This record gives sequence, structure tokens and C-alpha cells, in this order.
Amino acid sequence: MKIAMVSCKQAAMLGAKASFNALTVFEKMKLKMHVKMCIACQSYKANSELIDEAVAKILEQKEKQELSLSAEQRKKILDAIQ
Repeated sequence: MKIAMVSCKQAAMLGAKASFNALTVFEKMKLKMHVKMCIACQSYKANSELIDEAVAKILEQKEKQELSLSAEQRKKILDAIQ
């Protein structure tokens, strides 16, 4: 049983890894067991998921925006270069 237990720091690392890569079955089990027993890590997991969703929305909005310089801005840049 001790083999399956992880510290809060290790659980946070596994949670971060889960956001970017797939966890192994054993890693998923360790993370799930820890989060079920640790109130602090439950809160951390919820906050992390909220932040991930917010970042995804921001990136999605930025992709939809068409970014371009005005003629005046382009002229200022060209003048600064020369």
C-alpha cells in the first residue's frame, strides 16, 4: 500500500503531467487515491482545472482575433529601423 501512496508534491507533479501527457495506469491510480484522501489536493486539482479552462479560452479567443498593424504603426516601425 505504501508503494501506491504519494506526497502532495508528487500528486501535484502527476496532475501537471496529466494536463500535458497521458499518465500510466499506475500513476493515475496513485493520483486518484491521493486526491480522494487529501482535501488540499482536491482544491488544488479543482483550481488547476479552472486555470486550464481559462487559458484554453484565452488562447481560443486570440486565435480568432486578426492581428494587424495600422499604416501609421507600420510607418513608425520602418522609420525606427532606418
